[in-house]
Amino acid sequence: MLFRTGFLTTVTLYAFFVAATAWSAELTAHRAIYDLRQLSGGSGSNFTNVNGKMYLDWSDVCDGWTLTQHVRLNFIGRTGQEIQNDFTFSSWESRDGNEFRYTMRSTTNDELNEQIEGRAELEEGGAGGVALFISPEKKQVPLPPGTLFPTEHLFLTIDHAMAGETVLTANVFSGTGDDSLNEVSAFIGRLIEPEKMVAGSSESELSDSDSLLLLRSWPVAMAYFPYGSGDHEPEFEVHFTIMENGVSPSMDLDYGNFAIRAAMEELEYHLPPDC
Repeated sequence: MLFRTGFLTTVTLYAFFVAATAWSAELTAHRAIYDLRQLSGGSGSNFTNVNGKMYLDWSDVCDGWTLTQHVRLNFIGRTGQEIQNDFTFSSWESRDGNEFRYTMRSTTNDELNEQIEGRAELEEGGAGGVALFISPEKKQVPLPPGTLFPTEHLFLTIDHAMAGETVLTANVFSGTGDDSLNEVSAFIGRLIEPEKMVAGSSESELSDSDSLLLLRSWPVAMAYFPYGSGDHEPEFEVHFTIMENGVSPSMDLDYGNFAIRAAMEELEYHLPPDC
């Protein structure tokens, strides 16, 4: 099973291109660890329970942003046997949103399922581009006009939320496979106002995770459709809360026949890079 990166790769189809310098959102580089638990489903499959962990690191590296994600899922079979699935993804995305490099590796019980490496480029002005896969075989995938890479899409989603917009549709290329160009429909809920500070306390006394209480947030639902398929049913959905600094404290990932809840256990902000 390929673990989709949802909102980071989250994680799209947009009518025109907006330069990265135009974003109102200010995202905070961070590292987070999530606990993964089965939320629903599984009865029609050959497993009875799913659990695991997800490690996520999103960093500012001056010329762009890097993402590292490692997911370990344990599937418990009907007779008690356990199947362990590991998914590792890493990428670099240029600050102008036009260049993207990516690698992905997936194993089951330490046996390789899939390994992908490649890069993608978009032309200036949102005219489209091309993804060049290096492994497992050399392949070119055209990217249509308006295509976004994951971090660019995250900026756009939060900007829409901050502007009071409720719907965003876009094409996003995630680099998780030669089928990783998706039409994504995002539905943004009402603003959740931050909590007020308790009298006598200071923001510096709060942990990184507790400091999220002082930020605005929005509930978001994203539905992922294979690009150009015309399908009316999404192949994957993610429901999550997004903070104005780009951190998501929780998310529900729906694969159709089962769903997983990811709850953040640890959060640590990175210091700004010395550029």
